[in-house]
Amino acid sequence: MIAEGLHAEGGPAVRIAGVLSEEALIVLLALFACGGLVLGAWDLIWPARPKHPVRRRAPAAPRAARPHRQSALARHAKDRARTYVRLQPPLAPSAVPLAPLSPSLVTPPLAAPMDVVESTPAAEPVAAELLELSSEDESLVEVCFALYQEQRYADVIDRAADALTAGPDGWPLTDPQAKAALWSVVALARQALGEDTGARAALENAIAAAPDGERPTYQRQLASLAESVGQGLLAEAKRHASPDSEDCLGMIRSAVAWLDRGAAAVPADAKLAEMGSDAQAMLWPAWERTVMALVQRQDFRTARRLLREALADPRFPSARAEKFQDLFSGTFSGEVGQLTAQAIRSMQEARESDALASLQRAETLLDTLTAEALPPSRREEVDRRLWWGYNKLGTRRVEAGEHEAALEPLFHALGYDVGPTRRQETVALLVRALDGVADARALAVRELADRGDREAALVHCDKLWAQLRSANDMGLAQTELAATFSKVQRLFESLGRSRPA
Repeated sequence: MIAEGLHAEGGPAVRIAGVLSEEALIVLLALFACGGLVLGAWDLIWPARPKHPVRRRAPAAPRAARPHRQSALARHAKDRARTYVRLQPPLAPSAVPLAPLSPSLVTPPLAAPMDVVESTPAAEPVAAELLELSSEDESLVEVCFALYQEQRYADVIDRAADALTAGPDGWPLTDPQAKAALWSVVALARQALGEDTGARAALENAIAAAPDGERPTYQRQLASLAESVGQGLLAEAKRHASPDSEDCLGMIRSAVAWLDRGAAAVPADAKLAEMGSDAQAMLWPAWERTVMALVQRQDFRTARRLLREALADPRFPSARAEKFQDLFSGTFSGEVGQLTAQAIRSMQEARESDALASLQRAETLLDTLTAEALPPSRREEVDRRLWWGYNKLGTRRVEAGEHEAALEPLFHALGYDVGPTRRQETVALLVRALDGVADARALAVRELADRGDREAALVHCDKLWAQLRSANDMGLAQTELAATFSKVQRLFESLGRSRPA
């Protein structure tokens, strides 16, 4: 009973001990968890070591002791499998779509070696880092080439200009190798901006600056540019809406000039030579079409300018010489016809002074010509046009009773060799005009004599006599002017002079 009682009394104690053990365990676990939390927080606030260790650059060795490293541009030129792809620039493209110059042609190994510059979309940060390190780790050419890869073409040109021209923020390049390489990168940037002429000038500078052994590199680059531009211009000319326009001819002429530059840079390039021959074959028919279109539009001066340029070209084909000479002389007869037509319209609108001015411009144009410029057949045609214009103006004035004003155009008309029939028509008009002038002068002479001004009256008589003698000298027969001479002789006698002085 006692034992059972003891056993009964120990039961709750054991249970209490078990409960205490469980609570102790929970407390211990909680303490461990709190400790871990505290340690983790402490590690975050004060880490024992950085999670991402800082990469520290090793101290740079003095420049004189730096090991030689190969230029990125040089390795790029040698490794053709690694090709930098030029994306479309954000600016408007040029009028003619062109293939870009291959950056693989840019620069042989440079004097200032460096690591490879890889192209990256993050243009701004990379460029900023390169600019910061350019004084120590990068050469100027490498920096400009990196900017070119990032499509910062204007920055390439601006940064290179300081070094190439010794600008306020730069220093002049003296090394021929680096100078030529920098001009080459500028050419790439210029072409990317659609400035093909500027790209060509940059490459020509590169060729001039490069050492003899490296010059062929830039000559091939220039030939590549010339081929690209020339091919684009010829394709655009073929697609042009007006194949007989001066714009279309200008494209073909520009293509020929570009291909000539390329062939001069690389004479052994068979493809360039073939393209040049094809362009020449397109050139002369286009030239003829353009001139004929200008003549039809009565733009004779532009047509003559183009014809002179064609005939002065040393490669002008002799087979076309006769045709072009005929077109050249035709522009003069056409312009004279245009001026005489203007004179007719002016006469119809009662603007006779404008009509006379148009005829005089045509006459001045003829005075500048040589016999070679205007063959005899063309000269006869032009003379007939001018005679007709002057004769028509004289006729209108004679019929209007303006005999004095009719003398000038009629004397001009009498100076052209237009055949006996036309000449006699002008002579008859001149006789009528001179006779009318004599009658008008006779009245003036009598009025002056009645007022007692004999000397003024004699001056009028002398002028009239001189006009009659000029007509006689120009071919009017004495018999044709006999009646008029008799009138003037009587005027002199009335003033007390037997004959003219």
